[in-house]
Amino acid sequence: MNQPKVSIIIPVYNTEKTLARCVDSALAQTYKNCEVIIVDDGTPDGAGVIADDYATRHDNVRVIHKQNAGLAEARHSGVKEAKGEYIIHLDSDDELLPDAVEYLLAKCEEQNLDIAYGSYIRINERGQKSVVSFPNDSTILTGEGFLEYNITPVGICANWGCLAKKELWLQDIYPPSDTKLPSEDILINIKLSRFVERVGFFNHPVCYYYYNSQSLSITGSLSRLDKWKEYYSIVEKELMSRNLLEKYESTLLSMKIFHISFCMNNLDTSDKWVKSIIENKKFKLSFKYRLIQYLIQYPRLWEFLRDTKRRLFN
Repeated sequence: MNQPKVSIIIPVYNTEKTLARCVDSALAQTYKNCEVIIVDDGTPDGAGVIADDYATRHDNVRVIHKQNAGLAEARHSGVKEAKGEYIIHLDSDDELLPDAVEYLLAKCEEQNLDIAYGSYIRINERGQKSVVSFPNDSTILTGEGFLEYNITPVGICANWGCLAKKELWLQDIYPPSDTKLPSEDILINIKLSRFVERVGFFNHPVCYYYYNSQSLSITGSLSRLDKWKEYYSIVEKELMSRNLLEKYESTLLSMKIFHISFCMNNLDTSDKWVKSIIENKKFKLSFKYRLIQYLIQYPRLWEFLRDTKRRLFN
């Protein structure tokens, strides 16, 4: 029976406290034809030493040491060195469940999928667990369906929690290496959708996701207006090259409203790009996004409502 090799890629930066549990979860997979590639992205702590120790003790663990260039570029470095037919990305503060690779690989092989996603278990800073599932189990999307899923605020998905054919990750899908952008996973997925034919979503938990209130995605450190302008310039250029920009213009407006609502500090509502968003009445938006579009004009009120929600539900 054919058993394709699977490469588990773990980028590392300032995670010496969690790296061991992460790598241990990769080594404990029920599917055994796996290699683990740890990418030391110029980490200043002791994580690189821990990674080297694992490589010394395990024949299927390799370490790449490189200068810091960000998460997306670290993953890309791992992909280029991978020997597997399939890739699974794992953040160094998270864990794979024991049957993650076996389950996702079976779905890819049985249903001829380019990418298979599993649900995950979220663990907050108090150690409380909750299962995060997809709206519909066993959903199969086309490439354009995957694109649409990623440019809808309620449907976004990451680059982790899934197994994908290696050839996909070798395409020109990565953001510029000389800049760090918000929502890089989504940006990559939007470009990735050009190359996929079948993507599956399954409500079978495959990893533990540890919520970290200090991470860049949670603190909003990258949610600056200049960053979102660059982000949407790339998205719109990608859609234009596929003759899809006009089709998804309304959806993109909702996404822009959603995203700039997270960078309200010192938001210049007179900025030409911001005005094009908050004054756009061309499309019929849902009540939720029309309300946010209105509230953006009153930053203090919006920040109070947003922060209250975070305190109550995180």
